[in-house]
Amino acid sequence: MHEDSVLPPPRDLYDDGILPPPRELPASDAELIGRMRSGDDTAYEELYRRHADAVRRYARTCCRDAHTADDLTAEVFARMLQAVRGGSGPEHAVRAYLLTAVRRVAAGWTRSAGREQLVEDFAVFAAQAAHTAKVPDDDTLELGADVRAMHEAEQSMAMRAFRSLPERWQAVLWHTEVEDESPSEVAMLFGLDANGTRVLASRAREGLKQAYLQAHVSDALATDEECARYADQLGTYARGRLRVRAERGLRKHLEECARCRLAATQIEEVASGIPAVVPVAVIGWFGVAGYAKAAGLIAGGAGAAGAAGAAA
Repeated sequence: MHEDSVLPPPRDLYDDGILPPPRELPASDAELIGRMRSGDDTAYEELYRRHADAVRRYARTCCRDAHTADDLTAEVFARMLQAVRGGSGPEHAVRAYLLTAVRRVAAGWTRSAGREQLVEDFAVFAAQAAHTAKVPDDDTLELGADVRAMHEAEQSMAMRAFRSLPERWQAVLWHTEVEDESPSEVAMLFGLDANGTRVLASRAREGLKQAYLQAHVSDALATDEECARYADQLGTYARGRLRVRAERGLRKHLEECARCRLAATQIEEVASGIPAVVPVAVIGWFGVAGYAKAAGLIAGGAGAAGAAGAAA
């Protein structure tokens, strides 16, 4: 069985003992993308219906007025259609793809007359973010706090772990953890029911935790022999299942090693869902009317506290 496939719940029998006909679930985002590649305009229309409000809401954080946000939304969807028809574009993570495209297209406007249609804070953010490509890693202090946070988040272990997951897992974590949508709200995007979505999200969270642990172990093995001795114990420690003697040794190491101490803290964060750095690194900009859950994650996240300015 595929790693994230979900068994449907047993169906109830009618009074006469006959199984009812199976419920037809809506087409998943992945199915609609496949149909779009084949030229199905109705599939594109359905994806637009599902995601346009969220994309427009995010676009509004970048734009001075609602009319410009509508134009930005239309351009982002048109670009996605072109990408999908050309054989690229998203597979499962349609929402995150579109939101990232909003930021990139709006950033492109800052280099043209379209800059006048963008809020000043976003225009400054975009200019600074573009500047990071030309600035060495150790020379980013001159940039704004939000841009520095994004720069750090993109290189973080948690982000590497997130990007290593199957796109379907990334997508379900994005919707349930960042956008704070309920399983019943998210279910149709994956062609599942609410229970199936809960199972998928649970597997994705466990996958994220394991991917993060593996990334930390790999880094520890490559950089420090003593850290390597304790790296593979951090997951057991986070679950409270480490034996007393082993835990005593690990605690002593954590008191002396800031890197492993941070890793232990982030493993606990990963175990509960999306780390704070992920929404920062994926879409980067959170304006006044942005996602409340993402803004809260950024403001409270140990690895991305500097991005609070982007959410304020």
